[in-house]
Amino acid sequence: MTNTTQNEAPEILVSIDGEFTGRIPGPNSMISLGAVAYDSTSKEISRFKVNLRELPESTREDATMKWWSEHHEAWKIATENPVEAGEGMSQFARWLNTLPGRPKLMGWPLPVDFMFVYWYYVKFLNDDPPFGYDGIDIKTFAMSRLGTATLSGISTGVSRKMAREVLNIPDSEFSHDPVDDASEQADLYFGLQKLGMSR
Repeated sequence: MTNTTQNEAPEILVSIDGEFTGRIPGPNSMISLGAVAYDSTSKEISRFKVNLRELPESTREDATMKWWSEHHEAWKIATENPVEAGEGMSQFARWLNTLPGRPKLMGWPLPVDFMFVYWYYVKFLNDDPPFGYDGIDIKTFAMSRLGTATLSGISTGVSRKMAREVLNIPDSEFSHDPVDDASEQADLYFGLQKLGMSR
């Protein structure tokens, strides 16, 4: 029997950003997760953030840790007051359940963040995530809106800086506090939505 209440629930966009000790979930750990939820009018509904302890069996990737060694403040933000991974994902699940609709994840770029969040959700909660197995890659959306194309694997033809310039959004470096980064990503998405409507 189909759950009509779930099917008829509005879609809630949830911009996510994660911080990691490497490129692959399992061998590497997600150490911080931030998310910001929005309704259909792009109004912010709620924010979530949790820092996670590294998985006991995981390792730290050299290239990633070199980057962290050059960003001390970002590392501090991503690692202070961590909780066990299972508890952190339980907190995330409870937060998602408070949203007034079906969560749909988005990010710039989405694949890496989605891969970690999906893997952690299934591993630690042993359940299908309410956000499904896909989401909105804002970078691809920007390529469509701005009329750019992948250039023979050399370049994706679009950047956050380019999108900000087109949308007249002041350029700024990501703080690497995942909630701030998730919010800035959403600003680009909603700005690109409006741009498409005005053309």
